[in-house]
Amino acid sequence: MSAMIHREFGSSQRGFPEAPQEPCHAAQAQDNPCNRRNKIFSCIVLRRTKLRLKVKRTISCQEMRHEQPFRHSLPVPDEIFHLPIYVTTAGWEIVEPGQKYPFPDASINGFEWNDGRELPEFCLAWMDVGAGHLETKQGEQTIPTRRAFFFRPGEWHRHRPENTVGWTIYWINFNGSLPHHWMQNGEFQLDGNLPLIEDIELFRLQLVRLIMTIHQSPTTNAPGLSWQAAGLLSHFVTHGGKSQEVSQQLGDNVVNRAIQFIWNHSHNLVDVSEVVAAAGCSRRVLERRFIKVMNRSVLEEIQRCRLNRAMRLLRETSLPFKQVVYRAGLRSRQQLWALFQSQLGISPEEYRKNRNLDTPD
Repeated sequence: MSAMIHREFGSSQRGFPEAPQEPCHAAQAQDNPCNRRNKIFSCIVLRRTKLRLKVKRTISCQEMRHEQPFRHSLPVPDEIFHLPIYVTTAGWEIVEPGQKYPFPDASINGFEWNDGRELPEFCLAWMDVGAGHLETKQGEQTIPTRRAFFFRPGEWHRHRPENTVGWTIYWINFNGSLPHHWMQNGEFQLDGNLPLIEDIELFRLQLVRLIMTIHQSPTTNAPGLSWQAAGLLSHFVTHGGKSQEVSQQLGDNVVNRAIQFIWNHSHNLVDVSEVVAAAGCSRRVLERRFIKVMNRSVLEEIQRCRLNRAMRLLRETSLPFKQVVYRAGLRSRQQLWALFQSQLGISPEEYRKNRNLDTPD
């Protein structure tokens, strides 16, 4: 009991709080140890009751918050769409043991088990409680508890919880040039569809914090969400893929700088003059050295990069052509059509129908 009192009021050196003064003819009552002790314990009981109610309200809010699945699609204004990575949707879901899954009424990312699904963007999820299974065209995997899983744009898959234990998962969908660059260069560290993450506690805290931020402000998509998403991916991205290998093989720093600028910025309306400025030399010098090393002009390299990205978006996503044009750094659908006709001899529509065509060298 003494320890309890100390927790409530501090150490005995600071003393107990004074009991309220009684009206005066009873000085003895003021000094009566029994009365004073009763008042102290009354204060303790009141404070503990308030604390218990506060904790109960907090728990109730948390349970209410997670009682129903949260699935939300964020707005993506132009200033967010231009960022190298941006979050599109987020949520959580709880599936009880034996509960039917997939949910038939899921309005976001819903699917039928027999059909599976293909997403137009990346999906990163965390198995917080329970376990499950996922299936892609490459095979099946078990998703253990406290493990992340990951799907690429256009990758056919289906997943569901272990029937005997269910699951609680958190997830985000995202897109942008940065994750596509990492995917193209093979920089995601994965075991199949399971990211290889060392600090799982930090990863979980960051993911839950991101989703709770969206839950609290569901109508706002701010750059801070993008940087949080990039921080999550940094847990399983290794840098130094294809672009670094190409730079080492070229042996010309001017050409290397030009190529890196082209492939890092061609989702915008990049022109030759901007590449020249990034390379740090005159246009004549850059063109001469570029043709010597790459056997093509700077403009041809820009067009090659745009074509490569447009092909990948058509092959790996279901994005409308307007967005493909925009993200490939082109000005119009007519320019996209002319590029495909000149380089591949087919239209973008035909290419999308026959997605197994190779990327040009």
